[in-house]
Amino acid sequence: MDDNILVSVTVSRNKDEIVYSVDCSSSLTNDELEYYLEEIIDSICKWKPGVCEETVKSFKGTVRKRKTKQ
Repeated sequence: MDDNILVSVTVSRNKDEIVYSVDCSSSLTNDELEYYLEEIIDSICKWKPGVCEETVKSFKGTVRKRKTKQ
């Protein structure tokens, strides 16, 4: 992972599944990660309000285990 990247979110399609991954810098605390993800979601809701309307949507995905430095 690039040293300048703090959080990277990737969403892709694999056959009939939507697969997503979240990678973050090992120097990031859980509180920082939570804050950045909230800010990203808030920004998306401002940009595309229809995405955040209270409608029922189903998503299926997986999250890779976070890599740690050894």
